[in-house]
Amino acid sequence: MQHSRKQAYWNWLLLSAFFAYQYLLRIYPSIFTDEIRATFQFSAHEFSTLSTYCIGVYSCLQIPFGILLDRMGVRWITIASLSLCLIGQYLFTHTHVQWVAQWGRILIGIGSAPAFIGAVKVISDSFPNRLYGIFMGMTCVLGMIITMVSSHWLRQLDAAGLSWQQAIDGLSWVGCILLVILLLSLTTVNEDRPADASGKYACFWSSFWSVLLNHKVFLYALLTIGTCAVVNTVSDLWGPAFLSAKYHLSPLQAVHYNQSIFAGLMVGSFLLPTVFNEGKKILQGIRMCYLVLVGIFMGLIYGSASIPPFLLQTALFVAGIVACADILCFSLTAQLSTPKTSACIVGWVNTINMLGLSCLQGLVAFSLDKHWSGVTNTQGLRIYQARDYEFALGVLLNVVIGGTVIAWCMRNKNYNLKNEY
Repeated sequence: MQHSRKQAYWNWLLLSAFFAYQYLLRIYPSIFTDEIRATFQFSAHEFSTLSTYCIGVYSCLQIPFGILLDRMGVRWITIASLSLCLIGQYLFTHTHVQWVAQWGRILIGIGSAPAFIGAVKVISDSFPNRLYGIFMGMTCVLGMIITMVSSHWLRQLDAAGLSWQQAIDGLSWVGCILLVILLLSLTTVNEDRPADASGKYACFWSSFWSVLLNHKVFLYALLTIGTCAVVNTVSDLWGPAFLSAKYHLSPLQAVHYNQSIFAGLMVGSFLLPTVFNEGKKILQGIRMCYLVLVGIFMGLIYGSASIPPFLLQTALFVAGIVACADILCFSLTAQLSTPKTSACIVGWVNTINMLGLSCLQGLVAFSLDKHWSGVTNTQGLRIYQARDYEFALGVLLNVVIGGTVIAWCMRNKNYNLKNEY
């Protein structure tokens, strides 16, 4: 049975809302860094596991969930996933035991995994190809807007005297309302799947290995780590704490400044694909973005702490824009795809990107603990100073420099798919 266009728009809006909600669940520990560390007595490395475990599970399950969505449709997979997110959220906010909190974050990672894929499936199954890119961009922008607004709201609740657990419990109630709406109104997008669908799954592994062993796809995937993954390591986890330590900002100010990155991501998701939209321009755009990112990170990490507020926010905003060079990397991988491998290539590149993000967050935490200057607060919790963050974020700068070298060494040509497979 075919759905009305109105239902298709509603399904897309619901899946986009779920995408935004799970994204906020994954990144909110950065808003309450000090409070969460004090609650569980986390070191920097232990605190980073709250994000790395979540993102690691999220990354590994993208392709399996993609198969499930194709076979079962979006309705029950999405409902079950949001339920897992809420269970994990409850465990995390209602315990003082470290391993229970970490397992709660793992459940959030599992539940978050099909969110973006589900939104893409609704778009591809319900709308014409000419609208695909528009709705993809709108999904990402909606996620960024909700994240920015909700982050500020959560920080305001904390400033008003509520504990971080009470603030996040309010977020859980929003998830419960969304779950009820999904149960009442979300429909399966593609109920009448083609009879020969089993043939697609039979050749899945052969297509997957052909993608996995293609070195050009792997290089493009590495380039996504040096842009989006590096910037997201700052915005999703360590950004507010670093800005507060180096630039002497209050926690609320640091969150506000950190939101400039999300604003840049919103602009860049439309701007970069529009400016660098064909052939040779795409690789040139990636190279330019890398050069800009090197300059920004050098200035933020090793520059003066007395930088004017407007200039600091501008630098973070531009970092968000150039981080969207990962979209250009996805465009280049599309040149290597066939109808049998296009979804697999996107899933593989995104998996490497997210695993890279998980590893980078862990490396920054390891470096913070290694270079910790020995300062603690009255509760014995480690306090990381500006110099500690400079050493730790230097890891990210090295990754960006490495990506710059790869981008400038790659040949600027269009690859013929038939020569690859």
